[in-house]
Amino acid sequence: MFATIHHHRFWYELAGDTGSPVMLIMGFGISGRAWLPQVQALQQQHRVVIFDNRGIGQTESSKTPYGFAELADDTVGLMDQLGFDKAHIVGVSMGGMISQHLALRHPERVQSLSLIATFPGGSLRHTVPSLKALGLFARANTSRGASRIAALRKLLYTKRYLDEVQPEQAFSSQNLEVFAVPADTTTRLNQLRAVLRHDTTRELGRIKAPTLIIKPEMDLLVRPENSERLHVLLPGSKILRLANAGHGATHQSADAINHALLDHFAQADGRSMLPSSVASLSSSAPA
Repeated sequence: MFATIHHHRFWYELAGDTGSPVMLIMGFGISGRAWLPQVQALQQQHRVVIFDNRGIGQTESSKTPYGFAELADDTVGLMDQLGFDKAHIVGVSMGGMISQHLALRHPERVQSLSLIATFPGGSLRHTVPSLKALGLFARANTSRGASRIAALRKLLYTKRYLDEVQPEQAFSSQNLEVFAVPADTTTRLNQLRAVLRHDTTRELGRIKAPTLIIKPEMDLLVRPENSERLHVLLPGSKILRLANAGHGATHQSADAINHALLDHFAQADGRSMLPSSVASLSSSAPA
């Protein structure tokens, strides 16, 4: 399905018929279709929306520069089109940065906030990953097809995980084409510029929405310490630590993440708790 938001044609999909809305915001250069493991689990209890950010997948590119404020407003514009006054906002990596800006700019629209494998910005020593990760990131964004997929596998998943599964299982067959082709150069530059300028460190204390932080402790691309920084900067937030997960935790650790999200949404909605709480997962969740 398509919607026109801020003069751009956006692709989106809505799954699920009942329950409070969930907006899933994807990261750097990747289609919202990569949220498939979450959609399959969350749609049983919620109306779940995935979409492509500007210039990604089937969404129209922007000819002018933009930052996370505009991308956050795009998400809210899609909520307006769908008639959602509030939604559970979930963002991974760069999508988590967009989510922070959304919660700061539109606090009345956020039922709950979930931040996966992301950071608040600030000092470059926290923002810039290792040389190994930078090399894989550069290769993934300057190649396509098999070469890009090979770089993404090493960037997103731990060696242990790749040793335990068949290589092709690191990306679902339905989603392989989602990862195979990078975004156009203008979109990548706009997104990279926004990432480098991102800094919410002095503002996060204003966020009042119930917040869950998910920390993949083997993340190559976003330094895991950043999740702990978010936890400190967001008083009252909860944190789920995934001991053996990498940056691709939404696939690798889908069961643990989906359970934590459903629990978090239930608490924010005032519903009864699921059998296991986020607290019980926070220090020992399996990858």
